[in-house]
Amino acid sequence: MTIKAFGNRILALMADKPSGYKKSESGLLIADKDMDANSIRPRWFKIYAVGEEIDWVKPEQYLLVAHGRWSNGIKAFENSEEKLYLLDNEECLMISDERPEGVEFVEDIK
Repeated sequence: MTIKAFGNRILALMADKPSGYKKSESGLLIADKDMDANSIRPRWFKIYAVGEEIDWVKPEQYLLVAHGRWSNGIKAFENSEEKLYLLDNEECLMISDERPEGVEFVEDIK
């Protein structure tokens, strides 16, 4: 299946997503994204597709996006739990042609 972005849309894979759950001191399991203020931060995405009106970023580049400025994501690939996210074009902070250092990345999906 081919997935395309239209107009000024950017579709991407979250490259440094939260790792799951953490255990609190009292033993409660809490979603990693809700555990503490450190989880409220910009995230890196790997660009999957861009619409025809986007000329400043291209597929396979990495984009740093302000916290929470992406959709909930959809499972768009067979046999994979990875999600595609629609990004907010107004809140893109940085572009990189290379994988940023110090960030755990999801597997590449082609």
